[in-house]
Amino acid sequence: MELPFQVANPQGLYALAALIPLILLYLIRPRPQPLAIPSLMFFLKSSGSRRLTSFLKQITHDWLFLIQLLFLAGLALTFANPFNTYQHDVTASNTVIVIDVSASSQVVEGTRTRFDIAIAKAKDVLGSKNTIILAKDIPYIALQDASADDTARFLSGLTPKATSTKLGEAIILAGETLGSEGRVIVISDFINTAGQDPHIAKSVLESKGLVVDFINTIQGIRKNVGIIQMDAGNDQTTIYIKNYNDKQEDVAVKLSSTTERLSIKPLETETYSFKTPSGVTKIELVANDHFDVDDVVYLSAPAGGLAKVLLITNNASTFIKNALLASGDFEVTVTEPPVIPDGDFDVYVFDSLDMNQVLPGTFEDVREKVDAGATGIVAVQTDSPKIDYKGLLAVKLGEPIEGGFVQIDQLNRFTKNIDFGKTNDVFAAEPTSEQAIIASVNSVPVVTIKPLGSGKLVYFGLPDDSDFKYSPHFPIFWTELLKFVTSQQDVRNLNLKTGENLILEGEQTIKTPSRTFKRSALLLEEAGVYELEDRIVAANLLDEAESNINAGKEAGTKSTEYELKPVKETRQFHWTVWLLAIALFLLVFEVFFVKYRGDL
Repeated sequence: MELPFQVANPQGLYALAALIPLILLYLIRPRPQPLAIPSLMFFLKSSGSRRLTSFLKQITHDWLFLIQLLFLAGLALTFANPFNTYQHDVTASNTVIVIDVSASSQVVEGTRTRFDIAIAKAKDVLGSKNTIILAKDIPYIALQDASADDTARFLSGLTPKATSTKLGEAIILAGETLGSEGRVIVISDFINTAGQDPHIAKSVLESKGLVVDFINTIQGIRKNVGIIQMDAGNDQTTIYIKNYNDKQEDVAVKLSSTTERLSIKPLETETYSFKTPSGVTKIELVANDHFDVDDVVYLSAPAGGLAKVLLITNNASTFIKNALLASGDFEVTVTEPPVIPDGDFDVYVFDSLDMNQVLPGTFEDVREKVDAGATGIVAVQTDSPKIDYKGLLAVKLGEPIEGGFVQIDQLNRFTKNIDFGKTNDVFAAEPTSEQAIIASVNSVPVVTIKPLGSGKLVYFGLPDDSDFKYSPHFPIFWTELLKFVTSQQDVRNLNLKTGENLILEGEQTIKTPSRTFKRSALLLEEAGVYELEDRIVAANLLDEAESNINAGKEAGTKSTEYELKPVKETRQFHWTVWLLAIALFLLVFEVFFVKYRGDL
């Protein structure tokens, strides 16, 4: 006869021999002798009762013996470690679904996109408790331990992103979320553009005993010609267009009212360059393919063209002049007093002036321009303490004093990574009113910015004997300073890739391609234009690997063929702990029983 349980340690059954002394003690214990009482005998005979002589019947009437017998039997069986087996579904406890929401999920497969296929399949495989992880540039847990109904509603509102894919990282994250057992279902086209290889990640999870299923949303070979790179400059912009197909493709590039036609050989890349227009420009690639995300890029450039700078100097060989002209980011006009050109400029720079040549009223006219919104910059010269700049000098100058190393007091875009070096002497300077001290020498300000009306005044107090003018940082400083005072953004800082983080100096109202909110930082997950309070930023996919919409090797099961099946394994249920618990209960119950019977 097969027992309903098995034992891991058969030798432990010998412990049942401990029951023998208990039974023997019970059998040999003294018993009360019956006395013959006529009236009682008459009663027993008249009732037809019989004396209990059966051994088993005697046992059933001795509850204390039964309690002790069961206690010792349970305790003895623990040495044998009894267990029975059962079938357990290792995937029933929790289901983690990894859904690819990267840019390539928007590839058209027939009448649906790969993303639509993934959502439909995810709804088919929902369990009683579900976790959703989105695979994109930065994978994250979007929903955790939700019911099937809640998960289905969440999936219905999900939208794809325009980022690259780190599928392997998403699978590893799924394993960490799942714990010791469960199922991970990965629904993707398995175009992994960065990070861990998905197959290696799957092996890692399976080594931990987890079940990992791959469902592939690719249904066939798809065509694509896409923009994979854009080099944006202040003067010229170049885009790179790649043909991923095995035959030559004729495409058209639309830029404003201009259309340029290109013929691109199989698996080759062509470039198209154009003068960078101001403001936001949409560049569209007209190609008959299955992937639209890389057919459009947006270019953001400062509006209003180049800032106009007027350098007023009587020394044509000045270092400042060379620094301004070398930049190429400004429209620089150099004039020599007494001639001052008519018209409005964004920045007025005074350097190396011959006061005998400066006409009366020159400083007053510039001050009016500064009040109206321009910027006036005064570079110190040998006789600066004697010059009346008519309110254009932001500090009160004194006699020359001993110099030293220049200390940066305020780190910003035009002092970041700048080494001002050392100067032998500086003019004693005292700020005339509230202003920002940018740099100083021994607590004496040498670079300051002061508001004046709607404009700004800048004091540059490093004399000609300073080492700074020989440094490669010198032209960089002047370029970034002028961009700062004119609120001009570098075109390279206005054009980013999707998946990058946009860090702001403070909370701003941001209008994204889909919604508007207030943030101090933003992850660029949508391709398009982002309108900030101080600038407009364009974000584009520009990812050669993500645009390769036909995966190099097949992975997983096709979405039309996948069926969710339980994965069962034989497990052991050990009774040792339960037997110890029962024995402990019987021990406590015996004390109460003896107390109740009156033996204590």
